[in-house]
Amino acid sequence: MRHLSRLSPRSATRAGRVPAARTETGRPAGDGRRSGGRLPSLTGLRFTAAAGVVFTHCALLSSPRLARTLGPEVWVGASAVSLFFILSGYVLTHSARPTDTARSFWRRRAAKILPNHVLTWCVVVGALAFAGTAASGAGSGMVAHLASLFLVNTWVPSQRFLSAGNPVSWSLAAEGFFYLLFPVLLPWIRRLSRRGLLIGAVSAIALVWIWPVFCALVLNPEGRFFTGYWFLYMLPITRLPEFVLGMIAARISAEGIRLPRIGVLPAALGVISAIIVNSSFLPHEFMYAASTVAPLAVLVHATAELDLRGGPSLLRTAPLVFLGEISYAMYLVHLVVLGLMFVGLTHLGWSALAAILAALPVIFLLSWLVYAGVERPCMRHLSTSRAHRRDRHRPAVAP
Repeated sequence: MRHLSRLSPRSATRAGRVPAARTETGRPAGDGRRSGGRLPSLTGLRFTAAAGVVFTHCALLSSPRLARTLGPEVWVGASAVSLFFILSGYVLTHSARPTDTARSFWRRRAAKILPNHVLTWCVVVGALAFAGTAASGAGSGMVAHLASLFLVNTWVPSQRFLSAGNPVSWSLAAEGFFYLLFPVLLPWIRRLSRRGLLIGAVSAIALVWIWPVFCALVLNPEGRFFTGYWFLYMLPITRLPEFVLGMIAARISAEGIRLPRIGVLPAALGVISAIIVNSSFLPHEFMYAASTVAPLAVLVHATAELDLRGGPSLLRTAPLVFLGEISYAMYLVHLVVLGLMFVGLTHLGWSALAAILAALPVIFLLSWLVYAGVERPCMRHLSTSRAHRRDRHRPAVAP
């Protein structure tokens, strides 16, 4: 196969590889300071997203009425999930390898997300079966759990399917859909001009705002809560614009397009303000993603710029980077630990707050154990083929 640098983007795509990014001048975008390399501040930011989800679930456990009133505490978690999707698009685009293939990309993503997912799925379904509350053997309950295992359950508008398996893994179904499309989306986004990138970013944000309007006027004119919740929050295709927005933001950074410089702290305050203010004025359908999608994109861009420009960053400190590294495991284990410890300790007479505070260190400990014992070894051993690992360690032979 010819080297990718000699292929056009279209022919490279047909060859099954992701073409190298190029600027409008024809230079590879990876030649400058703005492409390639690690962005540790975004790793630290990932922890804040996981912490937002944990915060919302803690708030709902301590005060169930929040689920009915839909206060700002609920939307912190929803916005955190949106941040995950935008971050994912940004990081994958920034770190895309010029000579990568779709197969190797999918292999690395599977090695990253599936081991933790399968482990926590087995724990949850096993615990439910032991408690006698899971569907036994056959029936739609087992089908729903299997759909959750294979990350296709969120395509079914059924509460049984959406809550099957480890309930928080619904977002992995969306991520899996994004990963499937990524090798197709990336060449297209890389071909966009600077103006095209800006138009694409505005279009992605506009589409996120259009979904609630479409849902209210066409799909769900009766205003049923579950229908809107499924379509706007859990259906993978309606979350795709957030992932694409992250991809476009990464290309905007790589191209060096000058945008109004907004610091991380003002951007974060913008996200918090959008959650607090808009939750009081906007219909809840707009709070799933639309209300904060633009401020979150600004936050991701501002955070990445700290590393790209070499500026000081609290998110780049070792403790926050470590917490960001275990954040995926934390996201998957936290609800199981919270639920079990909350029920057990409150049954023994503990207050809701005391039970939650007791669960938090257990969550951190288990997150680290899953990361160190499952996620990291699987990434190391499964992300490349056996033949590739053998060739990489084979001693070089002089000609």
